[in-house]
Amino acid sequence: MRSTREGKRFLLGTALIAVAAVNTGNNLIYLILSLMLSFLLLSFLFARINLSGLHIDVAIDRMIIAGVMTRARIIVTNGDRLVPRYSVRVLSGVLRKELSFHRIPAKGSAEATADVLFEKRGVHPELIFTAGSSFPFILFYSCKTVRLAKNFLVYPSYYDIDPAHYAAYFRTGEGRARPAGNGSDIFQLRDYRDGDDPKRIHWKATAKRSVLMTREYAEQDGSMVTIVLDNTAPDLSGDFEKAVSLTASLARFFTGRGDLVRVVSGGSMVPFGHGQEHLQRILDMLAVIAEDGTGQGVTVPDDRGFIISVLKSHEGNQSGVSYAGGEVVYVDTV
Repeated sequence: MRSTREGKRFLLGTALIAVAAVNTGNNLIYLILSLMLSFLLLSFLFARINLSGLHIDVAIDRMIIAGVMTRARIIVTNGDRLVPRYSVRVLSGVLRKELSFHRIPAKGSAEATADVLFEKRGVHPELIFTAGSSFPFILFYSCKTVRLAKNFLVYPSYYDIDPAHYAAYFRTGEGRARPAGNGSDIFQLRDYRDGDDPKRIHWKATAKRSVLMTREYAEQDGSMVTIVLDNTAPDLSGDFEKAVSLTASLARFFTGRGDLVRVVSGGSMVPFGHGQEHLQRILDMLAVIAEDGTGQGVTVPDDRGFIISVLKSHEGNQSGVSYAGGEVVYVDTV
């Protein structure tokens, strides 16, 4: 707890009134002095009581990307059954600005929407907030540390990938339409024909057009891409975080094209797959991946498809991954 600017002036005034009361012995001045002392005592006590029983929670309903602003709901709950809390300010390292809550009802909560920023990827198991208040007389400012034990999974940041760079390695460029087949992605809706599988009838479109409509699915055997992430020997350059971000960017780029994507690193692998759910599995892996100092290297099960090796630097290439027809990217040159 610290005194505010107004509090320092009030303390100085109280000291002057005390000197005048002692020198004059005037009962009225003693009455004013006692009133000022009671204000100081009440301000000190209420400033502390006003912060008791507070709990803070953070609700984020979207993916958290390292270094990218994310909208979140900050919820402050008052555990006291009888007394509301007033004029509470909330600060944190992840908040971009101070939040003010004018009134938090007894056994209730108040919330505000704010931008939060997580600088590093990975699991953040705890957030630390500072709740402060100068209620009721702004003479003292009291602070309290509130810890939120909650796991926040922060995903790696992205780089922009140039589609033209990889167009030469594949038959078609970004956004190509895959032919109809037996995959899981809907390719198009068309009129029902004799011999079509009745299970593929799209009843909603049929009711809308009054004509039997059937689903046609895309092929599953798109281009196969393996992304190898070098996470072998730890280095002090900080390029590993860039390698993780580049791997995430490549995975998002190729899954967006509809390709079958596999990510391989030392000690972990996400097998071939496609679609948003598969990309989510890759990002879950990359969010928590760490450098491996065992020196075992990266083992690729096979050389199917196009292989991109993401290495930290020319000097620190410990993975030994090299395939003809593939590509090696050194992140220290990106």
